[in-house]
Amino acid sequence: KTGCHVEWTHPAAGAETEKFNLMIASGNLPDMIVYEWSTVPGGAKMYYEDDMILELGELIDKNMPNLKAFNTERPEVKKQYTNDDGKIYYIPFIRKDKELKVFLGPQIRKDWLLNLQLKEPKTTDELREVLRAFKTQDPNGNGKADEIPMSGIGFKSVTQGIGNLCWAFGTHYDFYIDGDSVKYGILEQSFTEALDYIRGLYEEGLIDKDFLLNDRSKMDAKVINNNVGFVYNYQPSNYYGTMNDGTRKIEGIEHLTGPHGDKKCYVPDYANDVTKMAAAITTANENPVGTAKWLDEFFGGKGLEYMNFGEEGKTFTWDNGYPRLTDNVLHNPDGKDTVGMLAKNISAYESQFPTLQDWRYYEQSLSPWGREAIDKWCNDTDISGILPPLSFTAEENNTITQIMSQVDTYVEENINKIVVGNQAIESIDEIRTSIKKMGIDKVLKIYNDAYKRYKKR
Repeated sequence: KTGCHVEWTHPAAGAETEKFNLMIASGNLPDMIVYEWSTVPGGAKMYYEDDMILELGELIDKNMPNLKAFNTERPEVKKQYTNDDGKIYYIPFIRKDKELKVFLGPQIRKDWLLNLQLKEPKTTDELREVLRAFKTQDPNGNGKADEIPMSGIGFKSVTQGIGNLCWAFGTHYDFYIDGDSVKYGILEQSFTEALDYIRGLYEEGLIDKDFLLNDRSKMDAKVINNNVGFVYNYQPSNYYGTMNDGTRKIEGIEHLTGPHGDKKCYVPDYANDVTKMAAAITTANENPVGTAKWLDEFFGGKGLEYMNFGEEGKTFTWDNGYPRLTDNVLHNPDGKDTVGMLAKNISAYESQFPTLQDWRYYEQSLSPWGREAIDKWCNDTDISGILPPLSFTAEENNTITQIMSQVDTYVEENINKIVVGNQAIESIDEIRTSIKKMGIDKVLKIYNDAYKRYKKR
């Protein structure tokens, strides 16, 4: 329909980085490269300076009216994919609506709460009491003491880690914004308080003793088998198909409030509209103007409609101005899997090719459990501490990599020892002393410098 024929070259799954590096080294470039440009070593600017990709600011202004109009309307989004030097080197996939950014958080067995006549916990103190009841009062009703009040996957994981309980104490186990500066949570006194809370839960047997051994399939199996009461995880539509039997229910709950009134969340996606994946136009492209015009089709009009809803009459119909997905997608008459039909027909569902993702198709794909969870997670959660997408120079990246490879390993090993009781909580002071010797202050300076540059974009 656009008159453009595109030849696609797909690397094998898991071979993307190797394929990218070989392509760059060979100098044999295609017209356009879709890659994680925001995190590429050395930054996208380096590839521009090496005469491999184009700067796109003028191309956008003159040839991409749809994207230009969005940038004018949402300058805070444009800032996220503008380089520190004020230039634009790639066109991103953008989550247009806030609900699209909120797809994981705390969730609990609603039926267990009802069985024990308990209210949904809203604070860390209330959660501890609920977990104690889950452990001792047989909420799954099988007459066995087989309940695991809380499960998780490791400590440091924004998707499923038990360390996410730190957020209610106004701190994080990673880098975050506090006021006008970047901090590293492990160094803060608030982290000691949070860690002591988590350690206490584990000591009481309220946290899965195998949290360090779990992967997602193991944790999910425990939930589905009626053994687990509380987790951090992707939204509970994932459990709906196997657990929606009229008695069981996984419910998303609001992010917890801590002892000092903090209700923080540090999941990057909650704040960042732009994903890592984006398209750069290379210097090998003989028609960058045409390429820019073609890309702009996916930011407005029929192209944007097609990316989010597919083919009118086949995958969606207009219903009083609302693009309603058809039964061919959501309830396929041939019994085809809904997720597969969405992935096949709705480009914005699984691909991260440049476009504006629209909440209206996604909300139709969710189970009732998932839709309710997103409403809860959006409710009054403080996301002010989430780091924006910072840019680092090649030298800064090298310093961060060298220092943090040591720091991350050391911190995780010792924090886990404290949680499981093999090391005293007081050893946190020794941990801080050690990571300062490793150079954490150098890394913090780099992050703070990058944050200052970001604010000036």
